[in-house]
Amino acid sequence: MNAAPRLLFVPASGAQGAGEYYRCVAIARTAQSRWPAAQIHFVVNAAAGYAKSAPFATTVVRGSPTYNTPAVNAAISEFAPDIVVFDSAGRLQQLRHARSAGAATVYISSRFKTRWKGFRLRRMHSLDQHWLAWPRLVGGELTRWERLKLRVVGRPEVLFLDPVHERPDAARARALRQELGIGEAPYALFSAGGGGYQRTGVPAPEIFARAALEVKRASGLQAVWVKGPNYEGTAFDSADIVALGSLASEQMTDLLAGAQVAVISGGSLLLQAIALRIPAVAAPVAADQPARIAASEGQSAAVSTALDARSLSNATLALLGDTARLARLQARLRELNLGNGAEQAADAITRLLADGSVAKRRKRA
Repeated sequence: MNAAPRLLFVPASGAQGAGEYYRCVAIARTAQSRWPAAQIHFVVNAAAGYAKSAPFATTVVRGSPTYNTPAVNAAISEFAPDIVVFDSAGRLQQLRHARSAGAATVYISSRFKTRWKGFRLRRMHSLDQHWLAWPRLVGGELTRWERLKLRVVGRPEVLFLDPVHERPDAARARALRQELGIGEAPYALFSAGGGGYQRTGVPAPEIFARAALEVKRASGLQAVWVKGPNYEGTAFDSADIVALGSLASEQMTDLLAGAQVAVISGGSLLLQAIALRIPAVAAPVAADQPARIAASEGQSAAVSTALDARSLSNATLALLGDTARLARLQARLRELNLGNGAEQAADAITRLLADGSVAKRRKRA
């Protein structure tokens, strides 16, 4: 097994959401903990708010990596990775170039459209693994058509990931809370995810901020609002809430893991809250999120509401005020007992490195 694997991550990235990027960061950190000498590199859209503050070496490209094949292929050639992980990104030409350069290829899908692309026959022939960031509680089973394609093509290996998140750290979290001035006091966390989406011209983070104000004033519970790396509003700050900009992914995990309730969007944050057993009130900010929220609520794992400040605050206050309902939700989250998909992804990387195919391809390349 390679003691120092070279891993290249190519997440979908831009000026709106950030879930794919932070998912890849969590997986990369987990890989680095297993292989401290690992060489890790990212390819990220220059328009993304996190592009210049990535915790790993990064190639910044113009536009979405999916639509900038020359830049992505150049990065593959220059970095010479053992494995390339495309998260909701990557065109067929990029997959083929990675394999011709001797790398194993991994594709991550987390919504219907990207999952469908991963099961296109030509892509399947160019993939070693397909990781579905679809816990089974939100309909993660393979369809009959997908199973048939896998039997015909004979590849790739398909893996369902539990929610991917950083490992919470109690000491790190305690230091962050002290820095924010909230200490050990209970708090509600409000976040629209990446922060780049809008509703009727209003930035989604500001809708969550208004809900945070209403919850704080009505209940007295401390409210922490995270704007997100792609928020470009007018800094909707108030002395009544703790307003934060863009947090490092491990800081966001620590805040989420310590919250009494999370009031969040329906992207990767929702699945992380379920895995961390944090009661969540969720509203959709993107087109793929209503189905994920509905599936989570159908499993009694979250509370669904509409994307407006009054709905968000009312749903949150109702949950906090109903101790029996809150206890049932907490019990259900414990019962689901989801794992950390970042660890599962690192296990999958281990298998790729151990089967010898990467080394053989590298020699041929």
